[in-house]
Amino acid sequence: MTPDSETRMRELLSSVDIPASRMNATDLVREGARTRRRRRQRLTMSVAGVATLGLGAAIGVAGLPGRPGGPAPGLSQRAGASATAAPVACAVQRLALPKGSTAGEVTAGSPNGRYLAGVVTGKDNPGKPVFWAGARPVPIPIDGTGEAEGVNDSGVVVGEGQTADRRHYAWAYVDGKVVELPVPNGYTGAEASAINAKGQVAGVLFAGDRTAAVVWQAPTATARAKVLEAPGGAMAFGISDSGVVVGGLHDGSAAYWWDARGLGGKLTSPAGTVGGSAYGVRGDWAYGLLKRDGKPPTGDPTASAPQTTDSRVAVVWDLRNDRAATVDDGRVQAVNINGQVVVDHPHNTASIREVDGTLRALPGLAAEGTTHATTLSDDGTRAGGGSADIPVSWFCAPGKGNR
Repeated sequence: MTPDSETRMRELLSSVDIPASRMNATDLVREGARTRRRRRQRLTMSVAGVATLGLGAAIGVAGLPGRPGGPAPGLSQRAGASATAAPVACAVQRLALPKGSTAGEVTAGSPNGRYLAGVVTGKDNPGKPVFWAGARPVPIPIDGTGEAEGVNDSGVVVGEGQTADRRHYAWAYVDGKVVELPVPNGYTGAEASAINAKGQVAGVLFAGDRTAAVVWQAPTATARAKVLEAPGGAMAFGISDSGVVVGGLHDGSAAYWWDARGLGGKLTSPAGTVGGSAYGVRGDWAYGLLKRDGKPPTGDPTASAPQTTDSRVAVVWDLRNDRAATVDDGRVQAVNINGQVVVDHPHNTASIREVDGTLRALPGLAAEGTTHATTLSDDGTRAGGGSADIPVSWFCAPGKGNR
């Protein structure tokens, strides 16, 4: 595959929901970005079932490097319980759009909740990144089109861009200036996916049909880029403040993680799931999207495979004790330091989910408006996303995870 054909494929994939059985590395890069941040072309969600965060299969992973032991405070073991909806305790606020923009969405938020970043579009704007440090939107002047992918507590934003000649590049926005992150020899393009408190940036390198997970050690044009080793190549989508990186293998066969030394291993797949990728990490918690294996139930050779309306399932990992749990009523879009998550549900609603499964609804700008959440602060009181194609933020009462 030539660089041009790879670029064209990634463009086409931005508007197509790829069947899980045919997902390859390029698909996972685009799927990961869309799953985390609701890319410019909205995914159609169709997920059925009852929430089982903390109630799904929780199994250990052998041989992963650097795993500390300890209890599992965030994952309940009460089989058969179900999540309950709490009274609405969050207020929605419309975020201002830059001049000339007509639509947008928050796609990244700092852990302290102070900074938000995202993407806006307009009549003559197919997609540009934007930064909010308060009420005023600040356009990020990248070359070409793109969007923000991550922002840290210092207000440094990172993201992906595409120039007019279809070259993909990773960028950082530091002190009001855009810098392009360097691409190591042998690679032709890159995307920046996340940034931690130290300024380390996780992302993906491209070279034809090959991908590699990478960590830039600083958000600068001269930063050292460390390629993370993995069987057959990989992609990195999240990085914690301690330097733990999460992502997926090149062939889509497993969610993957690397410790701060760069040693990697597969993340556990709960019973009934295979392949997929991890899309974000905060502290000891990670989240992602795996494929349902489609196999008949064990012990009954005549049984048919379970029928679901979606071939993928959201997963949350507690990295302290090698446990994973499924979330069957939507897509997890962010996790905070306490294990609280934001979930986009079917029918375009969103909630903050506590570690015990309790929900705090995130209201839209109008009763009939769609709602998508993409960020969550560490204290669980601030979230960001979009409602009816308008960027919004939510201010919430403290949840159970931070009282």
